[in-house]
Amino acid sequence: MNISVRRGPDAPFGTKVEIKNMNSFSAIQKAIDYEIARQIKAYESGEPVVQETRLWDESKQLTKSMRSKEGASDYRYFPDPDLGPIEVSDQQREAWRSQLPELPATKRHRYVEQFGLSIYDARVLTDERPMAEYFEATVTAGGDAKAVANWITGDIAAYVNANRLAYGELPLRPAQLAELVGLIEDGAISGKIAKEILPELLQQGGSARAIVDTRGLGMISDPAAISAIVEELLAAHPEEVAAFRGGKTKLQGFFVGQLMKKTGGKADPKLSNQILNQRLKE
Repeated sequence: MNISVRRGPDAPFGTKVEIKNMNSFSAIQKAIDYEIARQIKAYESGEPVVQETRLWDESKQLTKSMRSKEGASDYRYFPDPDLGPIEVSDQQREAWRSQLPELPATKRHRYVEQFGLSIYDARVLTDERPMAEYFEATVTAGGDAKAVANWITGDIAAYVNANRLAYGELPLRPAQLAELVGLIEDGAISGKIAKEILPELLQQGGSARAIVDTRGLGMISDPAAISAIVEELLAAHPEEVAAFRGGKTKLQGFFVGQLMKKTGGKADPKLSNQILNQRLKE
């Protein structure tokens, strides 16, 4: 594997370095990352980068020099008499470049800068062009970028891979996913409810809002309704209440779980915690 770096697409090519002794995909990735960083550091500090063969040292997680190669003869390169030189004008090169789609590296950088995604999420989303297109269409339809990325790289990618589907064949279209994400962002449904209706949406598509309205799955955000349920729970669990007030504050999680169980996961989590915290400390 050969690695070289340069300052930009129009800058001169850097010195090529060959790397050997990589026995896994993980080692290949780590060797590439290390060697790129090593060469950049060398150029920035004014140190020469020599044409050589380097070995990947798995135990030390670095490359180290094995032997130098001074020229093409060391690689046993030979010109092919049947392949003549091809001269490409600057105009032709720029015309071809303008016809290229946005390349993965550029797309990853844009996802981090424009959408605030993590480097990991940006890489996963751009591994496949259809996934990236599905993500961008969902964001264009109004979905929050970070929330959309979480759904696509998690549950949706798992479903697509398990069923060997293409994103273009997925019944859940980008606008419908954006609607689902929007319902969560607006507090209309909880993440738990969203996960419950997701399988149906993945299999059949359709409107998440219509499913929520038809089945009465909307989030309970009425303080009076939640307070009434809290009072029932406190009355039904006096020992836990006493233990909480005696210092076992982690029991608040127990009461939240009981509240969610009683409401089928429809109670507003933030409001429920506030009301529970207030009543338990009285």
